[in-house]
Amino acid sequence: MNSYTLYQLNQAIKESLKLVIPNTIWVCAEIHSISTNYSGHCYIDLVEKSDFNDQIIAKQRATIWASTYRVLAQKFQQATNSSLQVGMKILVEVSVEFHELYGLSLNVKDIDPTYTLGELQRRRLEIIQRLKNRGLIDKNKRLSLSRLVKNIAVISSPTAAGYSDFIHQLQNNPYGFQYNVTLFSAIMQGTQTEESILSTLDIVETQYVASHMGGRGRSPEGVCYSSFLIPHSSFDIVVIIRGGGATSDLQAFDSERLAERCANFPLPIVTGIGHLRDETILDLVAYLNLKTPTAVAEYIITRTLELDMELLSLGERLQKSVILRLEQEKNLLTSLSSYIPQHALRLLASSDNKLTSLQHRIELKTADFIAKNRTLLDRREEQIKVLAPNLLKAKQSQLDILQTKLQLLDPQQLLKKGYSFTTYNGKLVTSTTQLTSGDIITTTLADGTVDSVVK
Repeated sequence: MNSYTLYQLNQAIKESLKLVIPNTIWVCAEIHSISTNYSGHCYIDLVEKSDFNDQIIAKQRATIWASTYRVLAQKFQQATNSSLQVGMKILVEVSVEFHELYGLSLNVKDIDPTYTLGELQRRRLEIIQRLKNRGLIDKNKRLSLSRLVKNIAVISSPTAAGYSDFIHQLQNNPYGFQYNVTLFSAIMQGTQTEESILSTLDIVETQYVASHMGGRGRSPEGVCYSSFLIPHSSFDIVVIIRGGGATSDLQAFDSERLAERCANFPLPIVTGIGHLRDETILDLVAYLNLKTPTAVAEYIITRTLELDMELLSLGERLQKSVILRLEQEKNLLTSLSSYIPQHALRLLASSDNKLTSLQHRIELKTADFIAKNRTLLDRREEQIKVLAPNLLKAKQSQLDILQTKLQLLDPQQLLKKGYSFTTYNGKLVTSTTQLTSGDIITTTLADGTVDSVVK
């Protein structure tokens, strides 16, 4: 039986791979992890996932040596405006290497950025379609934005130039409008952008809901306020802004999770991401997207100005209406001042005649009523004279009968007949069970009482 040492087996595998795959080949895969070491070498874990359940069905290590990585990274960045990142699908030219000690690995020689661009666009379109199917693209747009945007929640990096531009534009508006701005600090570029903004949105919503439930919102950790404006616990709008930065950093704003969260947010969201040519998925689902933080500030100021002008116009119209109405009422009062005395005299004369007529009628009615009822009164008087003595006799007989009954029920009369009653400690004794041997009882007779001892 032939046998191999492990080293011989690995050598045989190495030679066999050279025969099967002698040159470089192009491989499609997804970046599962990526890192660079101090020497500038790039190490990637490439994977392939199932189309049915997103499970990893293949995985392989790949290496891009430093000299190659510098060239490929620049090439990829220029073509896609993005760096190589976890989750990207890439098409790379690789040589298959097998080392007796380190096993199988891929050595990346070249990369095709157009493939990744296609994948990114395909993924972006799929996300947009899913959002449309779920009715989320326009959901935030259907919210009602207050005519007066006074209280603003800003999600931004406190050190971002875009935030400074936004505050400066609001603070130095030529109309003297004042706004309550609360800054919620978030990471706006890099791999942590998505999670940071999602967490910050949770904080904003918690504070907004608390204020509408009658509670007082508490300043969350990491929140700072503009020095020239007053913080407020309730908000009219949420502004997500960043200034400039690399175009590659916009990938975080194409996140489906972030888009879904913003679409379902209870407040209108306005974005000012800071890129003139690019529109992210977050921009698509926002209530309104503007290109720069300054444009967002100008939109808020313009909205306030329109309301202010409308109120001024209404004030002028109201003033004119009041003046016109006062003139009309003044004319009416002048007319009434001459009409009322004459009308009052006519009413007084008419009323005096009516009162005289009524007085005469009342006198006639009263005399007639008295005459009609005098005969009835005389008859009732005669009846009373006849019936009163008989009634008194009947009531006297009833009283005599009741007096007799009371005399018969008098306890003293019962005692005189030989009855008696016994008490113990002032309580009437009605049963032997109330007494014990030695108790002193009192018996009451008709002519006195007798004390006895129970034996």
